[in-house]
Amino acid sequence: MRFWVLCFACCAILAILFLGLLKSYEHIFYDLRFSLRPPLAVSEQAVIIEISDDTLKNLNSWPIPRDFHASLVDVLKEKGVKKVVFDIIFEESTFEDDIFAQAIADAGNVYLPLVFTLDEKSIKGVLTSSPSILASINRKFSEVVQGAGHINAFVDEDGKVRRAPLFIKYQNNFYPQISLLAACDTLGLDIRNVQFLPGKVIIDNKLVLPACCSGGLAINYPGKWGEAFKHFSYFEILKSYAQEQRGEKPLLDLSALQDKVCFVGLTAAGTSDFSPTPVSKIYPMLGSQASIFSSIITNQMIVDVGLVGNALIGLMVFFLSLWISLRLSALRALLGILGLAAAVFLISTALFIFFGIWTGLFLPLLIIVVTYVACVSYRFFSEIRKRELLEKELEIARTIQQNFLPDEMPTLDNWEVAAFMQAAKFVAGDLYDVLPLDEKHLGVLIGDVSGKGAPAALIMAKTISLFRLFAREGASCAQVLEKLTAELCGKFSGRFVTSIYLRINKEGNDVIAASAGHEPLLVYRLQNEGKKIEEIDLRSGLPLGVLEEGNYEEVSATLNKGDKLIFFSDGLSEARNKKGQDIDFKEIENAILETSEQSAKQTLEALKKAVFRFSKGAVQHDDITIIVIAKK
Repeated sequence: MRFWVLCFACCAILAILFLGLLKSYEHIFYDLRFSLRPPLAVSEQAVIIEISDDTLKNLNSWPIPRDFHASLVDVLKEKGVKKVVFDIIFEESTFEDDIFAQAIADAGNVYLPLVFTLDEKSIKGVLTSSPSILASINRKFSEVVQGAGHINAFVDEDGKVRRAPLFIKYQNNFYPQISLLAACDTLGLDIRNVQFLPGKVIIDNKLVLPACCSGGLAINYPGKWGEAFKHFSYFEILKSYAQEQRGEKPLLDLSALQDKVCFVGLTAAGTSDFSPTPVSKIYPMLGSQASIFSSIITNQMIVDVGLVGNALIGLMVFFLSLWISLRLSALRALLGILGLAAAVFLISTALFIFFGIWTGLFLPLLIIVVTYVACVSYRFFSEIRKRELLEKELEIARTIQQNFLPDEMPTLDNWEVAAFMQAAKFVAGDLYDVLPLDEKHLGVLIGDVSGKGAPAALIMAKTISLFRLFAREGASCAQVLEKLTAELCGKFSGRFVTSIYLRINKEGNDVIAASAGHEPLLVYRLQNEGKKIEEIDLRSGLPLGVLEEGNYEEVSATLNKGDKLIFFSDGLSEARNKKGQDIDFKEIENAILETSEQSAKQTLEALKKAVFRFSKGAVQHDDITIIVIAKK
């Protein structure tokens, strides 16, 4: 049964992982690690030229006329820019196309984008196929550009951009991501020499690009917008160049653009080229292009361990959680599970921050929680089942123990005996017996085994059995106790029995008693001067079982009509209330005195009411046994 449960759990983990059922939750922890990671160092070659609010305000036009783009390309060429990557679609024809096309041709370092129609179902490993082009490049520009690449990105269920296709296959042609193309040209790699392998793309046998298990390249955003890359204003570049031509001091030092790879695109507020990303709720897609380029140049790409790697991690975490939850004690298991969860979180976060390795985090944490809860529930219900079985066994033990006690008190002409016992647990360590010895004598025994519960109950049963055997042999009270201690000594490690044994003369008034460490023995005497309670000095010996040879003395007492003997276990004299206070002995005496002229049974009931009234609401911490003997 356990084997099949384990198999089911493992299959459930693999199914959840391979079906991507928790993908949206994994995205949350993916973004969390971005927020915990300090900003990354970026390639110094990458700069951003943004068409921001100031540019649109000063040029007062969108789309910007292409002669302005031509001017920008000319300026950047003159200032020694390595490459110019536009994140702007140039599909329709305009009057300025010839001017812009000539500037592109003269510069020889301009990259223009395409946009394809994508379907997540078309993703096949590291390669994505497209059925059609959504936005192409104007023919005049496509003939003169240095390179053309796509600017597509995958949008996850929560609307965030975390991945971009490395290559898009369209009509048997492979179109690279535009920033990837620019990076390969910068590194001197031939992007046409490409290999598509499981989980990676190799370019020119030198550049290895890791692919996510869900397809595409994970965009490694180095930081929040405006904090990672150097930014230049489109308008300020044109204005600074114009100032230089007039001999004025330029607003910007355009020499800073030398040998840079410039990414040009729209960043003005309120425009459509914004998407949420792991580092910001509003992030221009121009920054995604620069991030892809920088991560390739600096070799700071995010490596996905893949479905197999995450499956192995999930199964390992599952078995560790299972071992901790089932093998350790409750408190240690809780601490162990918390420690395991913290370790998984810290290791996963450290791998991402320091090595760029991404592992699933939500699923392992969920496995830890679910496994712990399931194991705790299993242990809880197992304990309930064990407790139920134990309670049934203890109920049987209680029934058996009750059979060791007298079924009913003997009816005597001159004496009345009443007894009561209530266990603190299912079974008691207290004992009593009322045993007819012969025609003239009655034996009464009370005892208290040290400790409580089942062990004490077993000793109680043995003590009563031995008592009945020795008492019927006609031995005196002291002799019976001596035989009991000899028999019990060394049989029960560290345990002993306190006891009082009385012999009552059925036809007379005398009582003989001996004590084995069990006191007190109270006597109520009805005297001419009034009611009075005395304690009989029993010259107590050691409890039974302490030494093999015991020395016990007998004490005799004479009871007149109306007198009573009362003796009990310490469960009565040491009863406690909810505040932990012991009962006042005067309450015991008052219960005896208030029923002085009543029967032994009524005195017994008064004592029971007194102790239970005092301890109401508190847990009974010890067995209670009371015996009352009255002289009629």
